[in-house]
Amino acid sequence: MNQTEKTKSRMALLGFCAGNTPLVIEMAQDSLDISVFDIVKNIEIDVTESLFSWKGIVLNVYGSEEYRFDRQNLRMQFGVLDPHIKYVLYHDFLNKHGIQKNRYQSFIHPTAYFADSSEHKNGFILDPLSVVSTHSKIGFGVTVKRSSSVGHHAAISDFVTVNPGATISGNVTIGEGTTIGAGATIIHNINIGKYSIIGAGSVVTKDIPDGVVAYGNPCRIVRKYERWDKVFDIVNNL
Repeated sequence: MNQTEKTKSRMALLGFCAGNTPLVIEMAQDSLDISVFDIVKNIEIDVTESLFSWKGIVLNVYGSEEYRFDRQNLRMQFGVLDPHIKYVLYHDFLNKHGIQKNRYQSFIHPTAYFADSSEHKNGFILDPLSVVSTHSKIGFGVTVKRSSSVGHHAAISDFVTVNPGATISGNVTIGEGTTIGAGATIIHNINIGKYSIIGAGSVVTKDIPDGVVAYGNPCRIVRKYERWDKVFDIVNNL
């Protein structure tokens, strides 16, 4: 590492996703003026070469066993998007490297709006042109993608991902690890359970339980969402 790189703001992105990591890098640069990014992988995966060509960005790639997590003032975020992958990555890096939730950075894009009366935990990302309205509570590792809207008094639990263009109305509760599909609409006073997935374009007019796939207009339960059974097995064996 040269002297110039040492003086720049730095972020470690845990995990890599070709579709999500570039956006996280650009948003962190826009929101936090970070210019040095370390992609830290816990499994072998190729990193897209085009990531190295951005003007003004220094990008490094490491395996988790070789990375120095004790760097002073190091900021961290997820380089991935899907809730089940964020969940596994968090527990893997916690178990192997002691990375607690308080070490994860949150950032809100300059074109997004987050109400002063709302609150969020660490590891939160609010994409461009998205809104979180008043008196809402956002959990750890939540991602709200571009042009989405979260209404007043909403409660969104850990590791949830809200995909582009979704509308979450007031007094909605979303359980841990759930995915809200692109363009979905959830009306007022709805409770959506943990570890479920709401399909793109769905209109949710009734409560949805834990661990299911549901979609349609109106949204209906289609089947059990079995992916999380494998996720829990992986985490239990870390």
